[in-house]
Amino acid sequence: MSFSSTGSLSSVPNGRIIDFEIAELRTLSFEDSKYLWVRGTLPGNSFEARLAPRIYQNRPDYWGIEIAAVQAHVPHRFAPVGGEPTTFEQSIPLTGITGVRGITVIGANQVKRIDVTGES
Repeated sequence: MSFSSTGSLSSVPNGRIIDFEIAELRTLSFEDSKYLWVRGTLPGNSFEARLAPRIYQNRPDYWGIEIAAVQAHVPHRFAPVGGEPTTFEQSIPLTGITGVRGITVIGANQVKRIDVTGES
């Protein structure tokens, strides 16, 4: 598990890029929409994972989606104690955030490019 020393370049400006273990496309059986599904480990139980699409002026060949950790918004008196790593699973619909050829999943220690067909 790793934290990036730089902040997010996405819609989560206060996030820190973290690594992921698995990133794959999934389609729900009752929908025709594609989703990015990611599993990884948070740096501690006081964090939340976000799948954060980068912001572009023009549609890129591969749209970057960062795996970011943000401080959980929990009232102080109910805040989790300790910094034990926590496993997370997150998904995000790819409608409107797919590049011409696909997506790039961006973690702290790896980048995974996924070709997506049939997206407009």
